[in-house]
Amino acid sequence: MFSVNQEAVKLVKEEIIPKAEQLNVEILHLNNGTTVIDMGVNKSGSLSAGILFTEATFGGLGWAQFGYFKKGEINLPSIDVYIDKPREGTLSSQFSGWKLPRKDLAIAPIGSGPARAIAKNDIFSQCVEYQDNHHEVVFGAQTTILPDEEITSSIAKQCNISPENLYVLAATTGSLVGTIQVCSRTVEATMWRLYKKGFDIYTVISGIGTCPIPPQTKDELVAMDRVNTALIYGASVHYIVDWDDNKIEKIIKELPFSASKRFGTSFLEIFEEGERDFYKVDKDVHTIAHYTISNINSGRTFSAGIIREDILESSFFRTGRQNGA
Repeated sequence: MFSVNQEAVKLVKEEIIPKAEQLNVEILHLNNGTTVIDMGVNKSGSLSAGILFTEATFGGLGWAQFGYFKKGEINLPSIDVYIDKPREGTLSSQFSGWKLPRKDLAIAPIGSGPARAIAKNDIFSQCVEYQDNHHEVVFGAQTTILPDEEITSSIAKQCNISPENLYVLAATTGSLVGTIQVCSRTVEATMWRLYKKGFDIYTVISGIGTCPIPPQTKDELVAMDRVNTALIYGASVHYIVDWDDNKIEKIIKELPFSASKRFGTSFLEIFEEGERDFYKVDKDVHTIAHYTISNINSGRTFSAGIIREDILESSFFRTGRQNGA
């Protein structure tokens, strides 16, 4: 069976570590032997580093590239992802389902990546049968501080590996790499939404997602608002499935964020209600703005959802924390 960690480690060793200077990232070796790659905490990172961080979290089951998002007055780059085996590539691997210790940080850090497919310590990875087994592991950290020996030893222990066989990619939300990798979570968030709404995720063949990349900022609270606003009010996904039309029609209108009672509410308001902890926020934010589903069984295509240009513009282009942030 293929290993998402084997593929991710290969990418880290062959594309990230040897090209650290070009990517504007830094390779750090902790006392316990773990390799931490600063891709956007103290280093500024790069566009290429953002793509590599994203693809590492897919574990070799997808790829990413830049595109364009244009709607009304908004004209921004997008991050476009293409994922085969989206159950394993997202729910088992990419999903931001690993809760890291907060350590008095203003915003709770988030863990993701192929390590989850070995540890299987969250409900997102457990809903998929896939179980990875590899002696080297890649972990993604969305955090304002670089993971230390305590955190990395804990990750290694849960993966049943030695800390020296752990590779951690780290970036803040507001960094260039962080913004790209969070906005790449179109297929990731929607696979979970499909599962929660009763869609048979084993009928999903492939997923394609696109999301605008908002302006970066060193203010992590503003950054959290921007990237998640991009997803729930600006992102879209296109699935290829082999299922029953009647079942698709019954579920599809329940999938986008427009189906939520919180539709129209700013993400920042929802985030504050959850005490700035993504694991405490209203679960309806685990989706995106627009869905398209093509059924190869019948040849029909279905769609639902709404892109909200006004909310995107308000979030992306305000200055600092004005407008109630």
